[in-house]
Amino acid sequence: MQIDTIAELETTALLEGLHDEELRRDPKFLATVRKYLKDNELYTTKNLTEIVVQEVKEIPIFDDEPLDLK
Repeated sequence: MQIDTIAELETTALLEGLHDEELRRDPKFLATVRKYLKDNELYTTKNLTEIVVQEVKEIPIFDDEPLDLK
């Protein structure tokens, strides 16, 4: 197997994991994804920030829960 094929398979496996409901909530899996992104010097772009901002319509206020500011 060529190194490029291995890299493609690893990337595909991580993407499939991010689409899995349980796996994408697993802290160990998410740590693996973050490590992969960092090791391969992959960073988010301004476009991602704009998409996130567009999705946030209002900020929830949780008045019924006391703040613990210790």
